[in-house]
Amino acid sequence: MTTKDVSLYYDELHRWTEKDKSFQVFSGFENDTIHRFLIDAGSGEFSPDTIYKFIDPHMPPHATSRALDAGCGYGGTCFRCLRVHGGRWSGVTISREQWSYANGIAKARGLEGAIDFHLLSYDTPLPGRYNVIVAIESLIHAADPSATLKNFISSLDAGGRIVIVDDMPVEHVNEADAGFLANFKQAWRCPVALSAQAWTALAQSYGLRLAAKEDLTHLLKPRPEPDLDAAFADLSSQRADKTKRGFARLSDAELGGLHLERLHRRGTVRYVMLVFEK
Repeated sequence: MTTKDVSLYYDELHRWTEKDKSFQVFSGFENDTIHRFLIDAGSGEFSPDTIYKFIDPHMPPHATSRALDAGCGYGGTCFRCLRVHGGRWSGVTISREQWSYANGIAKARGLEGAIDFHLLSYDTPLPGRYNVIVAIESLIHAADPSATLKNFISSLDAGGRIVIVDDMPVEHVNEADAGFLANFKQAWRCPVALSAQAWTALAQSYGLRLAAKEDLTHLLKPRPEPDLDAAFADLSSQRADKTKRGFARLSDAELGGLHLERLHRRGTVRYVMLVFEK
């Protein structure tokens, strides 16, 4: 599992998105983001924007953000947070397709002076210094979370914050779910997938302070297991044809997503926000 493979994985998802209208709702084309849909407890809306209700309180004061979205996808977090919080926003992605698309949106909206996107791994030297770094559903791909976090810290101001939102397995996975977790990690290119406790211990070992923790798993809407079984059988039957057409990674993503949905339903993987302060 390499950075190149993860890059090709997201490039392939982009190409499928261009072909499949129903896939666009969850791919990011419809709202520039690829975030997990969450229930808004106030409105009842099920949306990828719900996560910002939890992230917003940890942003710098208005217009002072020098922010990085690590694993920015199509740039949705940068565009939205620039509008809401002001400041200057940067994004890094290893997907050439996502990078090109995000730059196109920034140019079309006349935002080149306030937002910039970079075709980079978040494990390489970052393109600036920041007072907040946001990583939403991206660090699960980190092959060496320790090196990734050290890289973030090296570009973070004193008093700056790192906001991590991701799928995090529980510390002790029962035997019945271990196979589902292994299959999910392989399918979604997640070689390590730290628990919330492990992320916290790692961050604290580098002198970061845990400023906030929110378990948001209860805001997901995983389907009943019989429905997941039926969906898995259906998508498995399509795998050979999709592979033949050059979309094997897309098939991995679909099947891995069903494994993850099952693990969410069982509580074996939690959807967690962690905020660390330097």
